[in-house]
Amino acid sequence: MKTRKLRQSAKYTIIISIFLLAMNFILGYVLIQQSKAAMTILMNERMLDVANTAAASLDGDLLATIDENSIDSDAYNEIVEDLRLFLNNIDLEYIYTVKDMGDRHFGFIIDPDPDDPGLYGEEVAYTDALYKASLGTPGVDSEAFVDRWGTFYSAYSPVFDSNGNVAGIVGVDFNAKWYERQIKQYTISIIIVSVLSLFIGAIIVILITTQVRKRLNIVYDELSSLAEDVEHLSKEVSSNSGYGSTTDNLTNDELELYNQSSKKKKHLTKDAIGDLGDKINLMHKEMTHYISYVQEQAYTDSMTGVGNKTAYLDMVKRLNHKISKGSASFAIVVFDVNGLKSVNDNFGHEYGDMIISDTALIIKRTFGNANVFRIGGDEFITVMEGHYTDKYIIELFKELDNDLASFNANEKTYEMTLSFSKGASVFRPESDSDYQSVFKRADDAMYANKGQYYRQFGDRRRRSDDNR
Repeated sequence: MKTRKLRQSAKYTIIISIFLLAMNFILGYVLIQQSKAAMTILMNERMLDVANTAAASLDGDLLATIDENSIDSDAYNEIVEDLRLFLNNIDLEYIYTVKDMGDRHFGFIIDPDPDDPGLYGEEVAYTDALYKASLGTPGVDSEAFVDRWGTFYSAYSPVFDSNGNVAGIVGVDFNAKWYERQIKQYTISIIIVSVLSLFIGAIIVILITTQVRKRLNIVYDELSSLAEDVEHLSKEVSSNSGYGSTTDNLTNDELELYNQSSKKKKHLTKDAIGDLGDKINLMHKEMTHYISYVQEQAYTDSMTGVGNKTAYLDMVKRLNHKISKGSASFAIVVFDVNGLKSVNDNFGHEYGDMIISDTALIIKRTFGNANVFRIGGDEFITVMEGHYTDKYIIELFKELDNDLASFNANEKTYEMTLSFSKGASVFRPESDSDYQSVFKRADDAMYANKGQYYRQFGDRRRRSDDNR
């Protein structure tokens, strides 16, 4: 049996957990290293404090007088007592005084250890810290050194006489095992905290991921239901109004994704987050197309495909706003089909609708679809925004008349001649206070043109039939 493919969300959980594990490991390692460094600094400072304090408590002039013959002298015993005071009250292994024998050789002066003291002049293991102290600067060993007493980390501090010369050096030894045990204990504490942090973090991630996945399943189910409702609505609209079906608006990749998504049930083999995103994207695309369709239907005349009266009134409102702000510049042309009532009465409304549709077609050829509005049965208006002159409009009318003549001669499918009257007017900012002023001039010009038409063809009675 094939292993079931992990969901993407489960993969995300594993990736996050691994990431947290790695980060905790790195953080723990960094903390351990920093802690070691900090602990080393603290230990070194403690050792130096002991060495400095002991060195400061000794009389340098008195220490300078000690030699192999000074054992059990008052000066010798005084220094021994001072050193044993530190040995008995501070957690250190040994404390002693050293002198520079020359050529980087050093020997004991006084070692107060009661069991196995270093003899006067017995050589002390050389370290850089010891040499540094002989030059007048306290120092601490960076590495443990080994002698006959064991393995130690040591700190050294110079003892100065009254002339400021180094009379001797105080050395303090700390057992290397004790020193390293302090570091190890601190390190273990950091490791335990890091492991607990990782464990708690993993539990939190699992709990949060579980809750998120549960919520995603709920949201996915709700969106799936909504998507099905949108699809059903789209099909209803498609069957009743010619609106494109759900899949008509998708690319090839989206169509494949849609088909796959449609076959899936509640629990998908693909990641819930990815499926949810796919659902939202497809639903958004469909809703965007549907809203665009609804808006188009709300502002489009279904017979002619030009803007309807609602779109026209929005245009008027916008132009009036521009006029009030002093930024308007436009011209309008008013059209009215000639003899439409007679066509409807004699040939039927189907022919009348053909006349109206063809009128819109001719107007759109000259003025463009976006600028044309049907505001009544046989009335059209073209609104042209921008700077236009009467001369330019006359040229447009010539073009329009030529196209109309060509249509009547070559394109129309009925016997009657297509004819419409027209009138235009350009906005005059110095005298026009609103859109209606411009419209009235264009409307009057259209009626004047209609009068000429009826006078030319001797059928003035029909003018009354075409009145709105």
